[in-house]
Amino acid sequence: MKPGGEVALVAIQMRTTLEDYQSEKRLTSRVNDLLASAKKRVRPGLPVLAVFPEDIGLGMLFLDDYEAVKGCKSIYEAAAVLSQRYATSIRQIIDTYRVSPTRALLLALGKRLESRYRRLFSQAARQHGVTLVAGSAPLPHPKHPDEVYNTTYVFAPDGRLILTQRKVHLIPLEQPMGMDLCAGTVEELRVVDTPVGRLGVAICWDGFHADVIEALVKQKARLIAQPSFNPLPWTQEQAESWKTGLWQACQQYPELIGVNPMMTGRLFEDVVIEGRSSIVAHVSRTRDGSGYLAQASSAVDEEIIVAQIRLQTP
Repeated sequence: MKPGGEVALVAIQMRTTLEDYQSEKRLTSRVNDLLASAKKRVRPGLPVLAVFPEDIGLGMLFLDDYEAVKGCKSIYEAAAVLSQRYATSIRQIIDTYRVSPTRALLLALGKRLESRYRRLFSQAARQHGVTLVAGSAPLPHPKHPDEVYNTTYVFAPDGRLILTQRKVHLIPLEQPMGMDLCAGTVEELRVVDTPVGRLGVAICWDGFHADVIEALVKQKARLIAQPSFNPLPWTQEQAESWKTGLWQACQQYPELIGVNPMMTGRLFEDVVIEGRSSIVAHVSRTRDGSGYLAQASSAVDEEIIVAQIRLQTP
């Protein structure tokens, strides 16, 4: 990107259902359709950053077992079905690494999930020629075979993996009584140069924590992607509390632009996913002084929001 050049920022508010994960082919089609729609809204020739929501890779756990889980009412029921189907592998992992059954299930499916997740979004970035923040997925650590993290991959427009980011601050659903994920560290946070500028990632709840934002700002981030998955109804109270995250960070650090896509829909009946995606900046950089360059009109529908802007140089 030329210094001060114009770029296009895209937050993809994907409305997901379990049917999206019937097959790898169907999910690939969904991702490509969303990116094609986004590109149609961008002036040709602009570098594009496209950001998918957190946990888009979670449903990929069911790709080989869709028929077995499609009648499940809750994610816990679905996990029980998977645990029965992969019982031998899970028992071997528990015996080897002394981890919980939940962690063992994620490890049993993790290698295949990582391969599919990487392939899907690498090909999508290359096909559409965009810098792509691939939401996130529960992925095993390549060097620590007993650990699983909520992980984001970022791909260059040629499909190269250029950043791996692990979530630092976990919500209760991700902690030992839930998915039993591991927490990343602030020291591992990195910023990467891309055609749209210096980019950092703060996965959902991380965007509400000063240690994460400060670490990215110290590395001269100009863009922060915040892929998010909010497993709650989107109330007015929720909307107000969300302003204490990336929106507030952009007020504190006027050089920042934040791109926050939210997932909507539901995989099972017990998990309601709602949220209103936004692209945020310092109030002085928005025409109406709101701090929002773009914002979804709904917290439950599928939307693609775009902001074409000129970034400030470091």
